[in-house]
Amino acid sequence: MRRLSGTVIFAAMVALASSGSGREEARRGWSPPQTAAVDPGALSVMTYNVEGLPWPVARGRGEMLERIAARLRTMRQAGRQPHVVLLQEAFSAEAQALARSAGYAHVAMGPDASLRTPLRADAADTAFMAQARWAKGEDMGKQVGSGLMILSDYPIVGTDRMAYPDFACAGYDCLANKGVLIAHLSVPGAGVVSVVDTHLNSRAATGVSVARANRAYQRQITLMAQFVRAAVPGDRALVIGGDMNLGHDPRRLAAFFDGFSGAGLRFITPAMSGTYQALASGGRTRDLVRAARHAKDWLFARASDGEPMRVAGAEVPFGSEPDGGQLSDHMGYVIRYARPAPGGVRLASNELRAAR
Repeated sequence: MRRLSGTVIFAAMVALASSGSGREEARRGWSPPQTAAVDPGALSVMTYNVEGLPWPVARGRGEMLERIAARLRTMRQAGRQPHVVLLQEAFSAEAQALARSAGYAHVAMGPDASLRTPLRADAADTAFMAQARWAKGEDMGKQVGSGLMILSDYPIVGTDRMAYPDFACAGYDCLANKGVLIAHLSVPGAGVVSVVDTHLNSRAATGVSVARANRAYQRQITLMAQFVRAAVPGDRALVIGGDMNLGHDPRRLAAFFDGFSGAGLRFITPAMSGTYQALASGGRTRDLVRAARHAKDWLFARASDGEPMRVAGAEVPFGSEPDGGQLSDHMGYVIRYARPAPGGVRLASNELRAAR
């Protein structure tokens, strides 16, 4: 068996880390963001790619991750913490310590490096794998897990995980065992709410052709949609989010929205995304506009009746810092959804927060 040299691993993981929007180091100093009107009975969800790659692949991340955790603690002390947090690129020990430091009692981890999901490859998949390039990170095994984590103020009553197979990854992204994490939450007033987190294949940062990266991306969408449909009953409230690596590529746009619609998940449309609903309702801030235009990080939600959940408010606690930089190469934004069921969803109780 060929062994991957340290130099090649380093180069490949640097490329994997560079798939965001370009990070700028930020100095200390933060004030609460402008927020839209908030329904006190809303369910709030944040998605955030925290760029939690270990040193020496990404330097200086330990301090930034500590600052992310400290800000989440500050939000909790003010009773404004997101009830559910979807993290991507939580590879390092510092990133994985976020949950405890930020006060979340319930945590679900995505696929680790060893998880394999047996899925049948068709003829096109077999031909795709036959073209794998070892020097581009393909066909050399998983070096890290999925980097997915779900943090929750509400009890997690069940989890489901899927790792994307070798025929559904391309380039340096294959070094990470990307996949899907589903946490089924017991939410007072709403019963079980299923929350899905994923990080899909990047495009230019893969080191392979855009056509190859997009082919893997399309397969991931198909497999993810099938997996979610099988794991989550159609009459259950459902939130889907993460780093979708969608961008403005028309082929990706078509694959993404057509793929979910074809699987019966028709609430996943551009107009029903959390950022677009918030902007349409007047919750317009510069960082929220930037997050929407970046088009990588998305949140979608449906109520138990199958209709999209209404957005009650939004904020971007992890956007532009006072010096214009960011704490990660992505923005972390919160969508506050209106009551997903008659009787509403209560906020995580003060008693729950005090117990931590």
